[in-house]
Amino acid sequence: MSISNAQRTNLNDLEILAGEDITQFIEVTAAMDKVAKMFLENLDKNIRAAKFAGSGSLLTNMTYKVSPDGKSVDIILNNYYDFVNQGVRGWGSSKNAPNSPYSYSKKPKSSSNGEFRKSIKQYIESGKAKISNVRNDRALGIGTERKSLIDANTDTLMYLIRRFGIKATNYFTKTVNESKDDIQLIIAEAVGKDIILKFQVK
Repeated sequence: MSISNAQRTNLNDLEILAGEDITQFIEVTAAMDKVAKMFLENLDKNIRAAKFAGSGSLLTNMTYKVSPDGKSVDIILNNYYDFVNQGVRGWGSSKNAPNSPYSYSKKPKSSSNGEFRKSIKQYIESGKAKISNVRNDRALGIGTERKSLIDANTDTLMYLIRRFGIKATNYFTKTVNESKDDIQLIIAEAVGKDIILKFQVK
């Protein structure tokens, strides 16, 4: 980065004590907040456009946190965000996500079954799931409890997801690609302003 003669003069006038950090990233800290908000706005748009199951939870839980020193920012999302982004290959078919690094096994670990079942059951109970029970429900009798039907549908949907996988949406990858040029520009401008502020300190 080139600097003007005036800036060079200011730089030469600096008196830096050993161990003293006079650089305060005032502009960068504000820029981190700005780019995080911009990224989440783009992410919101792409999640809504993708219209995938469970998108509501991603939308309500996504947030960000700027580091105490103001030099970095964490984007905080549900832990399954990349499964929907890159998709998951099914044990019976890779068609929905042929290039995904994730895959389901035919015999899942029992430790992973609990949370998976819980999330699928909540999804069915929300009324958003489009699934028909593969069993003949009339054979269960007129007095069949609703809970039994929900559990049966949960089993069915879990089987279908594991066998055929989760389709890749690329919503997160698209957001990164759309946002990176603007983020680089905003941060570069902020760093430039902070450097000038540093040069003017005496």
